[in-house]
Amino acid sequence: MEYIETLYDDLSVVNQKEKIDIKLPTKIIQLDFSLLVSFLQFISTWLRKENSGNLYLPLENDDSYESYLNQEFVYPVVVLCWEKSILDDNNNNLKSSLKKLSQRYYNKMEYLELKSHESIPIYCFDHDLSKRGFSRFLYELNKTVVSEDALDFNLYPVFEKIGNHFNRELFKKSIRPVIEDFAKITHELFLNTHEHARTDVNGFNLYPNIRSVYFKFHKRTLKNYRRDYQNNKGLLEYFDSDLPLNDKSELYLFEISVFDSGPGLVKRFERLNSLKNLKLDEEVEIIKKCLFKHNTSSVGINKENKGLGLNRVLETIDNKGFLRIKTGRVDVFRDLRNKRHTDAKLPTDILLFDWNNNSIEFTKHKEVEGTLISIIYPLGL
Repeated sequence: MEYIETLYDDLSVVNQKEKIDIKLPTKIIQLDFSLLVSFLQFISTWLRKENSGNLYLPLENDDSYESYLNQEFVYPVVVLCWEKSILDDNNNNLKSSLKKLSQRYYNKMEYLELKSHESIPIYCFDHDLSKRGFSRFLYELNKTVVSEDALDFNLYPVFEKIGNHFNRELFKKSIRPVIEDFAKITHELFLNTHEHARTDVNGFNLYPNIRSVYFKFHKRTLKNYRRDYQNNKGLLEYFDSDLPLNDKSELYLFEISVFDSGPGLVKRFERLNSLKNLKLDEEVEIIKKCLFKHNTSSVGINKENKGLGLNRVLETIDNKGFLRIKTGRVDVFRDLRNKRHTDAKLPTDILLFDWNNNSIEFTKHKEVEGTLISIIYPLGL
């Protein structure tokens, strides 16, 4: 995760007159909590810059194309960057070779035939003129978001596949009892992307634009979690909160991450084209307003009801989950295990902590596109 932050630093120091090319890695060894969506947010931020250049893939011959594209971080980047030049190391254009392969990947994703069983991504590309803008898991045929009950039904095979990959008892005892919660969280977060992240603050369609949902099962011993996240004090405290372990001292966690490359929470809520006149603490306070029960940026007769979504997510994961939000120049979290949810009387009463230092002294990050919301939900509580 720290490496992605260094990429933002590199992106910010390049002269605006110089083209910035991106070369994807050969592979990502371990997709830790929130890492895939963090990577997609970086790519989206690069892509929206006027001086973004070519996308390079580390490919040498035709035989390697499909296996490389099948890595779950590659496909969304290729589709997102389709209007760019997509080249190999020898500057050969790869689009003609990748077109059918990317369509095949999409079909496998939509019918749960991808090789990865620990994680399942669902991508919607608003700029894609084919059906790839509207996943069958998330949308009705008339391109409206499915109801919460329908999503519960649609996602059942997703969670079943992840659980049964390890053993049926895992699905039966740990995942099936909380599918309703998972569907509730997913519906609230994805509905927000549908309502607020398909256009800019002036109502113009964003091109290109991605909105995604990512489910991942994490299994490690508590000792290994502590080792792997030793630089994140917030997560370390969460792991020390008496979470349920199996007889091998393993902790099962389920990640739900929703990402969009829209305007971001703060710009959308305040209808701002720029953050430059906002102080960092003001940004954090606006994020708190987004989490407040009766606030919303929606317009219409049912305005108040539309503001309940993010607060409802906090209620659902109370005493269980961990929430991260990265948007604008802010990266914050809330540990709902150690800092329980209560209905705040004012937005300022809502507790948020800095992802970097686990305090209310917030770090100013390089500005990012869109909104990343990642949740950890422990299995077995």
